Formats: sequence, C-alpha cells, structure tokens
Amino acid sequence: MKISTSLVMKIVVGISAVATITYGTSAFFIFVLKDYLAPRMELLFFSGIIFGLGVFWTGLLGWITARWLVKPLNNLQRAAEIAAKGDLKVGVAVPSSRDELRQLAASFNQMIASLRGIVADIDAHSTATGSEVEQLRLTLEQTAKLLTDIAERVDEISCNTDTQAELSRTMYASIEEIAEISADAAACTVAAQQDAEQMAAAMVRSNEAIDSLSTAMNRLAVEGNETTVIMRRLEEHAEQIDEIIHVVEEIAARTNLLALNASIEAAHAGEHGQGFQVVAVEIRKLANHTTMEVQHIAGLIEAIQGDLTVAVGRMEAQARHTDTGSDQTNETVGSLQRISQSADRTVQAVNRIAELMGIQSLKMNAMLSGAERVADVAEDNAEKLNKISSSVQEQNAMVQEVAAASNELQNMTRALQSGIGKFQF
Repeated sequence: MKISTSLVMKIVVGISAVATITYGTSAFFIFVLKDYLAPRMELLFFSGIIFGLGVFWTGLLGWITARWLVKPLNNLQRAAEIAAKGDLKVGVAVPSSRDELRQLAASFNQMIASLRGIVADIDAHSTATGSEVEQLRLTLEQTAKLLTDIAERVDEISCNTDTQAELSRTMYASIEEIAEISADAAACTVAAQQDAEQMAAAMVRSNEAIDSLSTAMNRLAVEGNETTVIMRRLEEHAEQIDEIIHVVEEIAARTNLLALNASIEAAHAGEHGQGFQVVAVEIRKLANHTTMEVQHIAGLIEAIQGDLTVAVGRMEAQARHTDTGSDQTNETVGSLQRISQSADRTVQAVNRIAELMGIQSLKMNAMLSGAERVADVAEDNAEKLNKISSSVQEQNAMVQEVAAASNELQNMTRALQSGIGKFQF
C-alpha cells in the first residue's frame, strides 16, 4: 500500500533536497577542495565560484523538480484545451502518486465523463424534443386548417341561416296577411249568413202572406202590395248577398294566391317549412272549396233573383188583374216555395262557408304561430352561429400563436442540436 503524500510535502521535500545538494556541494568545495584550490586562488574568486555553483545547482535541480511536478498539469491543460474544442473523448492518465495531482486527474476524467453523459442526454432530449415539436407543428397546422374550414363552414351556415330567417319572416308576414284576409272573409261570411237568415225569415213571412192571400182574396190587393214590398226587399237582400259573395270570392282568390306564396316561401325554408307547406296546401284546398261554394251560392242567388223578378211581375200583374188573382196566387205560391227552398240551400251553404272559414282561421292561426316559432328559432340559430364563428376565430388565432411559438421552439431545438453537434462523445 502506497503512503499518501501531498503536493505540499513533495515541494518541501524537493526544496529540502535542492538545499541539501546545494549546501552539500558548497561544503564539499569549502571543506574538501579548499586546501587544494585555495592556495592558488584568491578568496574572493573562490567564493564567487562556490556561490555560482550553488546558484547553478539550485536552478538545475529546481528546473528538474518543476518539470517533474508540472508534467501532469501540462497533460491536464492539453486535455482541457481539447475538451474546450468539443472533443469529450479525451482523457488523462492518472498519476500513480497519491497526491493532489492524482485527485485532479481523476476529477478531470470524472468531469469529462459527466459532461459526455450530460451532452448525450441533451442530444437525446433535443432530438426527441425536435420530433415532438415537429409533430406538434404538423398537428397545429392540421388544427389551424380544420379551424379555418370550420370557420368557413360556420360562416356559410350563418349566411344560410340569415337567409332562412329572412325567408321565415317573409313567410310569417305572408301568413299574417292571409290570416287577416281570412278574418275579413269570416266577417263577410257572418254578414252573408245574417243576410241569408233575414232572407229566409222574409221568405217565411212571404209564405205566410201568400197563405193569407189564398184564404182571403178580399185582401188580395193589400196583401199583394205588402208582398210586392217584401219581394223588393228580397231583391235588395239578394243583391246584397250577391255583393257579399263577390267579396268572398275575391277574398278566396286572394287567399289561394297567398297560400301559393306561402307554399313557395315554405319550400324556400327547406326542412323547417315542410309543416307549413302542408298547412298552406290545406288552406289552398279550403280556398278552392270556398270558391266552389261561392259560385254555387251565386248560382242560387241568381236563380232566386230570377224567381223574385218573376214573382214581382206576377204580384204586380195580380194587383192589376184581381179577377185572375187565384191562378196567379197559386203560381206565386209555387215560386215562393222554390224561393224558400233556394233560400234554405243558401243558408246551408253560407253556414258551411262560415264553418270552413272558422276551420281555415284556426289553421291559419296555428300556421302563424308555427311560422313565428320558426323565425325565432332561425334568428336564435343565426345568433348562436355568430358566437360560434367568433369563438372559432379566437381559437384559430390562439392556434396560430402556438404554431409560431412551436416554430420558434423548433428553431431553438435546431440551434441546440447544431451546438451539440460540435461535441464528440
């Protein structure tokens, strides 16, 4: 086992050895060679030689000792210079002496080994980081592209939703107008129903008058005048009913046209307007049926007017020719019966129209409520899509920022790998 000696101890021993050699040489000259050389030399010259040799031996031995001590340090210096250039494969031989130089060499080799491990770890981590950053960059590019596509589709859907909302509002306005027209038609139908009932009541009174006329011919003239007045009133009621029927026919035509427009608007609304298109078709059917009933009533009114004209002529002729009153009374009774039957059919038709108009009004109200809900939903969807578009744009901006940061991180990773590439390990 070697005894551990410190560098300080070696320096002390070396200096002591140099001093011993120097002073020993000087003592050798003084005590041994002096007797041989002194008689022939002056004391000053002899002393100078002794001092010069002392200095020489001191310098020579000091140089040899310094070379021996500095040699491991020179090896460390050269190894440190090589390591500073990036070659971490370098190493130094560990001196066999158990001193600070041995510890320094061992520590240097351990430091180089640690640096090799650190640089290797940094290289591995930087390579892995570069791969992850590249993957992150590709993922961010795909995400940005997807967000851009989503934003474009959301904008397109938003435009379509705005168009749908506008069409829904237009359809709502059309249906509301149809509802108003239906309400007007219902009011006119009620008025026509009242006139028809009045006409039926007048026919009842006319029948009663004719019955009285047939049983009391002596009051034929008076009753004939009353009947003539009633006939005139019937003609006026028939004309009023005819005007109302024209109004109802015009309203039915406008309802049919607006129902057609509602069907077109519902078709434009797409899937949301299918239910209203069915309602619009039903309204068109009701309008067509109403038109047919109105035409039928118009024919009945025309027949009634013809019969009333004949009846009035008969009554006037009866007033002028009381001698033939019995025959004319019978004919008048037949005409009034036909008029009464026509009036009954008219009342039934008007009641049917009133019923149809009530059903149409209910369906129009349901359609109006549904159209309003569709318009509200379309506007709500448009607002939500606008919010989604803003959120997607914000996310796209954030992804762009992260992509820029990943590019910067990738550049830093490449710079780190380039710096690590300068090392050899």
